[in-house]
Amino acid sequence: MMEDKLLSSRGFSISGLNHVGLVVEDIELAKNWFCQQLGLKVLEDRGELLFLLAGRDIIAIKTPQMAVKKPEHGAEKDHTSRTKGWETLDHYGFYAKTPEEVDEFTKFLEQENIEILKGPYDRSDGRSVYFKDPCGNVGEYLFVSTL
Repeated sequence: MMEDKLLSSRGFSISGLNHVGLVVEDIELAKNWFCQQLGLKVLEDRGELLFLLAGRDIIAIKTPQMAVKKPEHGAEKDHTSRTKGWETLDHYGFYAKTPEEVDEFTKFLEQENIEILKGPYDRSDGRSVYFKDPCGNVGEYLFVSTL
C-alpha cells in the first residue's frame, strides 16, 4: 500500500486530524453556536480558549488576543492587521450520516436565520450545504457517499 511505503520511507505517518483552531471575535457567541446550537461537548474552557469535541475530533476556539500571544503563532511579529499572527481558515466541515441529514440541517439553519451560502445540493461524492456561522466562519455539513 502507498501508506506503508510512506511510513517506511519517511518514518512517520498521519493517522488523523487532532484539532482545528478557529479564531473568533466573540467567544461566548461561538460557545453558544457550537455547544448549544450544534451540541458539541466542552472538553476544556480556559476563557479565551475553548476546546470542543466534535465526534472524535477537536475544535480549538480562541480569541484574536489568544491567537497572537504564543510565539509559535507569531507573537514576536507585528500585529497591526487581522492576518498578522494567525492564519485564516477557508472553512470547516462536519460529517452527516445520510443525505437526509443534510436537508434536516439546512432546515435548522433556516430556522436559526443562518445564512446559507450554497445548497443543499448533490455532488459527485454525496450531498452538501455551505453556511456562514454566527461568528463569520464558513461551515459545511456534508454526506460523503464514498466513506
